[in-house]
Amino acid sequence: MEDGAASAKENYPDIADLLATLFSSLTDEEPWSAFLDHLSRSANSSFVTFILTPRGADRPGLFLTPKGDPAVGTLYTSSLFANDPFTGLPDGKVVRFRDFVPAEARRRNAAYFQFLAETTGDEVLGLEIREPGGLELRLRLTRSRQQPAFTEQDEARFEAIVPHLRIALRLFDRLATGETEQQIYAGAIEQMAVGMILLDKRGKVIRLNPTASTILAEKDGIALRGTAIAIDDAELARTFQARLAGGEEEMPLTIRIPRPSGRGDLLLVIGSAQAPDYVIAGGGPATVLYLSDPVHAPRVSPESIRELLGLTQSESAIAADIASGLSLADCATHLGISPNTVRAHLRSIFAKTGVKRQSQLVHLVHHSLPGLTRPAA
Repeated sequence: MEDGAASAKENYPDIADLLATLFSSLTDEEPWSAFLDHLSRSANSSFVTFILTPRGADRPGLFLTPKGDPAVGTLYTSSLFANDPFTGLPDGKVVRFRDFVPAEARRRNAAYFQFLAETTGDEVLGLEIREPGGLELRLRLTRSRQQPAFTEQDEARFEAIVPHLRIALRLFDRLATGETEQQIYAGAIEQMAVGMILLDKRGKVIRLNPTASTILAEKDGIALRGTAIAIDDAELARTFQARLAGGEEEMPLTIRIPRPSGRGDLLLVIGSAQAPDYVIAGGGPATVLYLSDPVHAPRVSPESIRELLGLTQSESAIAADIASGLSLADCATHLGISPNTVRAHLRSIFAKTGVKRQSQLVHLVHHSLPGLTRPAA
């Protein structure tokens, strides 16, 4: 019973609400901010300072001090961060400022200690968490001169949330990485003038990019009716619906959609939205559609690809077609070779470039090697 009482004293009184705020704040428009506000109240501190930085950086990647003076934050990040003596704390351990920074360091770094004297003072608890990938989280709790000094119980309560902060940091890093990758791929698709449409398991449109919106708004062979994709050609519409009802398929299905205006066929590629194995239900994406106009879309220059990637003439032509939105079958038709020959060249391209999938090749061409497109003939 005594052990339980002691453990309770080492947690903030509202620990459950604090941790709920910690994890929910990761997906907020301003990540971490709501948690920092809550932590400041729970710890009875004047300020909470949050720094997220690559290890060894001269400037922080993310610096937050809710309710703090923005000018003070700018001064710290621009001129004092790199010389802050209150860094390099033991991983996951709460340390008191006055116990960690010796008097000699205070004399050497007069500018920093003048900054403390004029702003927050030195009643500060510090905590640092380091991830193997090099990301470092720094948290500082500060009390004003009018408040009581931090106690050992304050230190224990602060340190008790370390395991949760580690998990939150890893989740945040994963979310940020996923969002960055999503923006990269979305940018590459936009550069290729390819429309992308995500459907749920019922075939309902849940997201589409601007290119898809523009093509569908023309209502020239394919359109958006309500929340569903409608194809004018009855036979193609049945093929489309059958594919949606058929569940997951390994190979994408490419449909040529004739346009009544006579402007040339559109290409519609139907593929499965690959979710992680552990996602077995829900209303997320189930099908992805790629909609393009190969005749009028910008083309990728085979000559530039050949020079920059060290490919043969045939390999660079295939890479250019794939990067322009054509399927392997369309590449074969366009280049006048067999599908098996296209696949053989594609394996060679993968070996030379180090990519393993067509999507990675598209990303390599459009993001890593920008400026390779040329107007369609």
